[in-house]
Amino acid sequence: MGTRVTALTVAATVVCALGTGLYMQKRAEQRATAAPLNVAALPDIPTDPISGDLLIQDMSFTSAPPPVDAPTETAQSSVACHGDMTVRAEPGAMLAVEIEAPCHAGERFTLHHGGLMVTEALDHDGHFTGSLPAFTPHAVVIADFVTGQDLDAAVEVEDLQSVDRIALQWQGNSGLEVHALEFGATYGDAGHVWSQSAPGQGTGQVDLIGAPEQSAPNLVEVYSLPRRDVTERRGEVSVSIEAEVTATNCDRAIEAELVEWRGGRLRSRDLVLNMPDCSAVGDFLVLNNIVETLKIASN
Repeated sequence: MGTRVTALTVAATVVCALGTGLYMQKRAEQRATAAPLNVAALPDIPTDPISGDLLIQDMSFTSAPPPVDAPTETAQSSVACHGDMTVRAEPGAMLAVEIEAPCHAGERFTLHHGGLMVTEALDHDGHFTGSLPAFTPHAVVIADFVTGQDLDAAVEVEDLQSVDRIALQWQGNSGLEVHALEFGATYGDAGHVWSQSAPGQGTGQVDLIGAPEQSAPNLVEVYSLPRRDVTERRGEVSVSIEAEVTATNCDRAIEAELVEWRGGRLRSRDLVLNMPDCSAVGDFLVLNNIVETLKIASN
């Protein structure tokens, strides 16, 4: 990765709250910019002279029901469009996901599991093969299509207790990254693990999951530490959240969610990061102490 020349350490406001799903902050200025209601242009509506209630007159329906013999589009779709999804448990508490849905060929969809939301897409034949990190022992995976015709599958994950996981999820081009410094490592050393580090750089690994090429995708970065591989080591693993300040994310709030599986427990926190103004483009925001340090004790 190389040495980072400039870093802004805890230079943004972070708001944390318990829950699942992204905390959506509606800005006051969005409401302020709404077009004002032109009261003068509204027609006079008659009222009851005694009660003062509004009177509805000359009401008519502007749409007619479809012919009795004509099938609706929804009924046709539900018959003609179907698909299959399988989920298998793989070593390292990973989930192999495969979807066959020719009628959804090329379509975008969202995978849901354990509070995670990941944007993916079928190929031109309606096929998808990918993987997800498991976050629950009884892993339920849902593929949510725009048409509402969801697919789901479940599998038991027997080795989930052997890993600790920290996931950060967001939507769009946020510039967020997950970095882990294992057992005293510093940036650029062996033991500094992030999504761009070489295989075998550390004991754990960080995976970027989702389809970044999609419009406003839901993306996840997950750090997984297999505890069975560190039984002979003792020390700490520090995990930080970082973001490069870019012209896309500067001077705005970024919503994200932190999902953790550690010590056999699943928990989540919502984060809102107020990014620096655009004069800081090119700098890096480093948020320490957001994730509790992983402490490893040798057996």
